[in-house]
Amino acid sequence: MRATSFLVLLLAAFSVGYSQGIYGGYFNSHYVDFYQGTEKTTVILSVPHDGWKRPSGIASRERGCYDSRAKTCDWDHDCTGQKHSKKCGVSTGADLWSAKLAMEIRAKIAEVTGETPHMIVNQLHRSKLDPNRERDEAAQGDFQAEYTFDTYHGFIEKAQNLVKKTGNPGIQFDIHGYSSHPDLWFELGYLIDNDDLDRGRLRRSESSIKSLAERVDVTFEEILRGETSLGGMFQAAGYKSIPSPQFPGPGSGFGGKYYRGGYTTQRWGSKDGGNIDCIQMELPPEPRRDNMEHGPRMGQVMGEFVKKYYSGQGMCSCVPPAGPYN
Repeated sequence: MRATSFLVLLLAAFSVGYSQGIYGGYFNSHYVDFYQGTEKTTVILSVPHDGWKRPSGIASRERGCYDSRAKTCDWDHDCTGQKHSKKCGVSTGADLWSAKLAMEIRAKIAEVTGETPHMIVNQLHRSKLDPNRERDEAAQGDFQAEYTFDTYHGFIEKAQNLVKKTGNPGIQFDIHGYSSHPDLWFELGYLIDNDDLDRGRLRRSESSIKSLAERVDVTFEEILRGETSLGGMFQAAGYKSIPSPQFPGPGSGFGGKYYRGGYTTQRWGSKDGGNIDCIQMELPPEPRRDNMEHGPRMGQVMGEFVKKYYSGQGMCSCVPPAGPYN
């Protein structure tokens, strides 16, 4: 089904099943929760990997078949050829507690900005669906998983359209988790490669916050990892973050691990146009587990970041200073 046709059906279902609530509204469809924010919010939170449902009618995701000539993976369950764990492996671990953390962040951002963000949460366990991958890899040809994938991203599109109606630029925070390396920092993904961060090859045209970088009156490096960047503001609040003034690139840590951002950041950020940015947030276990403590602290920082750059006030529309990698 074409994406436009799916969105029409989704919006039709939304108009019927929508229920008014304290935060503006709530809707659930095919394993996806959509919490509609207030009318003037410019913020979206998305949570793809904290799903807990594993319906037996949806096939579990598995490694794909590798085509050595084309250097591509066939993700269908009935693919022919060698199942390749390295070339076509899949991640199926959940980002535990990330949805609860997002809820706490959402409440604090509402308190700080006066507007409650939109939020989209996938309920399917990652072994059944990974919404932060291309559709073929995410659902692996399972019809129900594909429908949930389309529903999830359809709700993000719905939320972005609501943000566009405010007339102000917007920001989407894509909330994730990890526990695989020793740095235990907040990894903020802007689609900038690890080596480019370490070597200072910083091109705003290749980033998921291109819209922000083009309208502020500071350098791209400052908005990416300076004191007024999100990482810089987290650092000031006592959190290790990358990129930031203290940790400008992966090479400044112990393990050197960092994730630049995935499918959601690529699809819904401003790299390819528009004025809604997207930042993928990879978070260590402690703030997710102790979400009632860290959610408000993080939401305070993120709310101040939103007020500074996405409130429609005090933002410069001038062309930013030129740099070697603009």
